[in-house]
Amino acid sequence: MTGVSSTLKRGLDHAFASLALARESIVPQLRLREVGVITRVSTGIATISGLPGVGFEELVSFSNNLLGIAFNVDEDEVGVILLGDYQGLHTGDEVTRTGRVMDVVVGEELLGRVISPLGMPLDGRGAIAGTARRPTECSAPAIMERAPVVVPLQTGWKVIDAMIPIGRGQRELILGDRQTGKTAAARTCFACTAQSGSGHPRWPR
Repeated sequence: MTGVSSTLKRGLDHAFASLALARESIVPQLRLREVGVITRVSTGIATISGLPGVGFEELVSFSNNLLGIAFNVDEDEVGVILLGDYQGLHTGDEVTRTGRVMDVVVGEELLGRVISPLGMPLDGRGAIAGTARRPTECSAPAIMERAPVVVPLQTGWKVIDAMIPIGRGQRELILGDRQTGKTAAARTCFACTAQSGSGHPRWPR
């Protein structure tokens, strides 16, 4: 019995020593997180409370992974614009801060892709591989910082090309009454640009 007790004791000592080493190697990752609750849900808008540190236009996340933008920031409650289907939200659901503003992926990976206003792909070609992101609400570059417009753009309409000089990269506004050919003019310009090869080299033709 003495030998069995000694063996059992050594086994227990070894097990407890292993547990002690494992416990010492674990460093707890503690992080403060502000959690609020929904107090009212209406059409496209939710009112939340319990997030005193939320900033203007900051993204907040709901329990069903729905995102919202904090717009009306008051002392006791915050008005949030909901970015998606809000049918599953109810009073009392939790809301957490994200610490970032609304942003989307930017870069050449977006060329030829169809995305939603939130930057989600809609063309069935998988996720966008870009890593660079840019806030949706940001100041435009100053005029002197922009690249000059030096390449002409052919619209395919001889009247427009003869009367109005348009450069590639220049912003143009098509105005007119209904059924006057505004969409047809834009589509002809797209087709002419693709056929002439004056578009971006990575743009699918």
